[in-house]
Amino acid sequence: MSALERVLALQPIQFRYLESVDASGLERAGFSAQQVREVIPEAVIEINGIVALDLGVIRQLVEEARKEMAQIGS
Repeated sequence: MSALERVLALQPIQFRYLESVDASGLERAGFSAQQVREVIPEAVIEINGIVALDLGVIRQLVEEARKEMAQIGS
């Protein structure tokens, strides 16, 4: 699967952090680590049973996808 296909397979979500993490209650946009794990397992880390995204891996993949798109457009 190409980098572009992997990025396009991600499903953005809206969420709120638990109050113990962020008392503001603001709605946020992002990705579910559990869903990302299915598409880009190397972009998910687990620490003490909590899964989180490794944004460095995602940034690198997005950059690869941008390069693929540039090649398609030329």
